[in-house]
Amino acid sequence: MSKKKNRLDETFNDLMSLNVKTYCDLGPGKGYLSKKLKNANKEVLAVDAPWARFGAHDWAKEIDIKMYFIEFFTGDFNQIQEKVDCFILAHSIAHYRFSPYLLFEKIYNKLPSGGYFYLSTVNATDYYKVLKFMKGTPIVEKVSKNMDEGFKDVAVDFNKTGMRQIWDDWMHVKEYTKNEIDELFKNSGFVIEKSFYRNNFSHWKKDLIIKMFPHLSEEIVVIGRKP
Repeated sequence: MSKKKNRLDETFNDLMSLNVKTYCDLGPGKGYLSKKLKNANKEVLAVDAPWARFGAHDWAKEIDIKMYFIEFFTGDFNQIQEKVDCFILAHSIAHYRFSPYLLFEKIYNKLPSGGYFYLSTVNATDYYKVLKFMKGTPIVEKVSKNMDEGFKDVAVDFNKTGMRQIWDDWMHVKEYTKNEIDELFKNSGFVIEKSFYRNNFSHWKKDLIIKMFPHLSEEIVVIGRKP
């Protein structure tokens, strides 16, 4: 038998366990986490890229969540007026074309002493990727001859060369191991409060193998604190 958990519900439980007042959701998508936190009587704001401004965040207006549109790597996080106790980066880092150190520095500088940075992401060495690799199947995205139409308007925001780059229409540009994420936190000045693997899809065969080799887990969660 297999069992699937709601990944974002698990993330919500992690965030609530921090027991802080104000959360900032970076790249909130359709607002699942933001809405759940707001419904739990937490103060919530969100930040998304300027190109995501149009029509995608009506949910924020409906429940009175303040939305900032700031470019994560070149934008100024000092535009955020509220004191943030915890920044959330849930399953976004694998999409980034630029060094995550740029964003980590902005988050670190904006947090007060004792503030948290919560990050979750896919695991580069998860069970299914290893199986694909063993079968000779690529574990990164393919190089397309023609750019996916869905990326044409946004690729120009991160590729200023005027030439096609192989990852212009990739969803995941770089997937990380837990050691790599830990290193990003430590090198950015954070103290790691928690760093662990999680599996949201359970099957007895997979569970048995992961007990022996935890680095084959699906998800990485790291919680850092600013000293």
